[in-house]
Amino acid sequence: MKGQITLPPVIRKKYDICKNTPLVIEDMGNGEIKVKVKRAIDHDLIQYYEKNGSVGLHFKNGVDPQILIDMINKIDGQD
Repeated sequence: MKGQITLPPVIRKKYDICKNTPLVIEDMGNGEIKVKVKRAIDHDLIQYYEKNGSVGLHFKNGVDPQILIDMINKIDGQD
């Protein structure tokens, strides 16, 4: 048993899901499950830094804070 599930092609296309797309499955109770697609920001666009005892992230192309908040909410299924 591999623990695999099959998603219909229309769902895979709609959410751009391929074999390496990370998914999270939540048990909602009553026999219902929720499948969430986890997305990440391209690592090439983010630079980690340490400066004067502080650490942070630098987004090479800049980032609109609201877009970042919206992305986090979408990842968490709160959109």
